[in-house]
Amino acid sequence: MGYRAVICGMDPVCCESKSWMETANVEKLSKGPNQPFYQVLVDVYADPELLVAYVAEENLSEAEESEKGRFEHPYTEFLFYGEDTARDFIPVKQLREKYDQPRYEASGDENDDDGTTNS
Repeated sequence: MGYRAVICGMDPVCCESKSWMETANVEKLSKGPNQPFYQVLVDVYADPELLVAYVAEENLSEAEESEKGRFEHPYTEFLFYGEDTARDFIPVKQLREKYDQPRYEASGDENDDDGTTNS
């Protein structure tokens, strides 16, 4: 099943219960549960019933340029500031700190959300 999604979280290995892994056939994946698993927000246009999914790294692929564009999800306004000029989502400070990722400015906006200026 293919759908458009935006990554909002990550575990270095599958952190779900054994029963969830059995139901999801994780053992049939080539790397099994010992690979990164990602929490993703699913585009409501792709599947309005599936808002969030937990996906093995081997099942992810980058969207083609023609597939990029409008993305709708009710949680994006809570987890992201918006998009930069490359149309990548800019995570809120809490997500950046949780995953220890700096914010790279691509939009020309030099102010971070805490009022400091990036140099």
